[in-house]
Amino acid sequence: MKGQSLEELRRGIDALDQEILDRLNRRMRLVEQIGRIKAEKGLDTFDPGREEAVCRRLVEASPGPLPAESVRAIYREILAASRKLQQPLKVAFLGPEWTYSHLAALSVFGHSAHYLPQSALVDVFDHLSKGLARVAVVPIENSLEGGIGQTMDLLYERPVRVVGECYLEVAHCLCSRASDPGSVRKLYAHPHALGQCRRWISEHLRHAEIYECASTAQAARQAASEASGAALCNVKAAENYGLSVLAERVEDHAGNTTRFIVLGFEENSPTGDDKTSILFAVADKPGALYRVLEVLTQHGLNMTRIESRPNRLHPWQYLFFADIGGYERDERVRAALEEAASRTTFFKILGSYPRANPRHPIRFDLERSRFGG
Repeated sequence: MKGQSLEELRRGIDALDQEILDRLNRRMRLVEQIGRIKAEKGLDTFDPGREEAVCRRLVEASPGPLPAESVRAIYREILAASRKLQQPLKVAFLGPEWTYSHLAALSVFGHSAHYLPQSALVDVFDHLSKGLARVAVVPIENSLEGGIGQTMDLLYERPVRVVGECYLEVAHCLCSRASDPGSVRKLYAHPHALGQCRRWISEHLRHAEIYECASTAQAARQAASEASGAALCNVKAAENYGLSVLAERVEDHAGNTTRFIVLGFEENSPTGDDKTSILFAVADKPGALYRVLEVLTQHGLNMTRIESRPNRLHPWQYLFFADIGGYERDERVRAALEEAASRTTFFKILGSYPRANPRHPIRFDLERSRFGG
């Protein structure tokens, strides 16, 4: 290839593009056959374990120079197109469009899914429970602010399973039709965004009136209607509402990350690197919580998260949400969970699913190809 002209290189790319297209269509014909077999056997078209195994295998097999995140981004869209051929996947999420929840859903399911934005978390769960959506994406915790209480309440109350997860870096920008921050008179933002950008606002926008909004996307929409209005939102929301970015990454702490979970009803197949989420309550007596955690330690299981939450249905009772490493049907994990359940007053396995790495969250400003950039 060395010494080739620009036109020769472009002809080589054109030939490769045609080859890629031919092979993709061959792949889709196989996908259609698989879809027919799944339909005959009543199997779900969405298999997070299988999809994660495909992505991991290809990332490991890739010799470069294509980076791992690009391999994943490309194959998320290929897998999304494959699902659409078998059966269009309906995905409920906390809307409106171009919120962080929407970006998280896109990062998991790609652009070929059918997205159903909902105005409240309870509506997301209801859409899933009523069969109006096949899967749902909801926030469960933030690296700075901890667990999302309403999500945890609904996981206790509704018969759904956790079938996947992803971590999304939260990067706020000051976006406006104004020419500079000094021209901004009104700032629209979600309360969490205000809290995460408090220092920057104090230093640069003391002169602006602050108005809270239900979402970052709603803040962008409101700012777009006023010449001197501005919003704290993500870049995609700004693009969608025709706003300019006046200042990037104005959050006070770098690396602010939100964990999202995917909800469904089907049990995943194991991948070899899974996480299991559980929910339980214990008797109100000394050592009750210790006795449950002791079982997990004795079986050599690593607990990556535990958080308590008041039980809305039973005052002064507390629920404990925990994540442990391993797949629920693995012999060691199954034995530990059965023994732990015997030491509780309530025990629920929320689901096992492919583990995502919180230290490598999705950064949509760097992975624009996933989000239509």
